[in-house]
Amino acid sequence: MKRFLNNLVSIISMPKNHEELKLLLTEEQTLLSRERTMHSYMQTGLAFTSVGLLIMKFMEGMIYFLSGTLLVVLGWALIIESGKRYFRFRKAVAALREREAKHGCKIGLIR
Repeated sequence: MKRFLNNLVSIISMPKNHEELKLLLTEEQTLLSRERTMHSYMQTGLAFTSVGLLIMKFMEGMIYFLSGTLLVVLGWALIIESGKRYFRFRKAVAALREREAKHGCKIGLIR
């Protein structure tokens, strides 16, 4: 890990001390893990909605209709939560990019 950081420091413009760089890299890693969690919420929501619709379509009876409806509602709730997390994620990334620019670093994706 130390060798990786030393190579990375030589590639990008380094802030005044190593602690600032470590903190920025740690925050970047945390944001990327949040993005993976957000995508997992979206996938789970779509899966719940799909299974709920399948149950409602192919099974007969009130219990199946109610359980299918419950799964569809739960799926949509997860999709909405994923959307909320997306907008919070974008704000956090923008704030991190501003801090990186303030320290003279260019970490993260190149657009």
